[in-house]
Amino acid sequence: MALPTHIDLRIVTPDKLIVREQVDEVEVPGAEGYFGVLPGHTPLLAALTVGELWYRKGAEKTYVAIAFGFAEVLPESVTILAQLAERAED
Repeated sequence: MALPTHIDLRIVTPDKLIVREQVDEVEVPGAEGYFGVLPGHTPLLAALTVGELWYRKGAEKTYVAIAFGFAEVLPESVTILAQLAERAED
């Protein structure tokens, strides 16, 4: 079985969908420390803390401030369920 080439990233708060993009890499502020996710990552469920999540699409990085919640990591997707989330440009 071939490894996926991209990650389907979704960042959701109780109010709205913040991000839904195909990305190359994600770094997440887990409760036990930051962790990186690349395509094909082992499935994982992690608690989140207050911090800065970033994701990379090609050479471009995008930053999102998040606070608390959970991350579900699968080989082809990352879903962030956060209490609060805001893009840097917003």
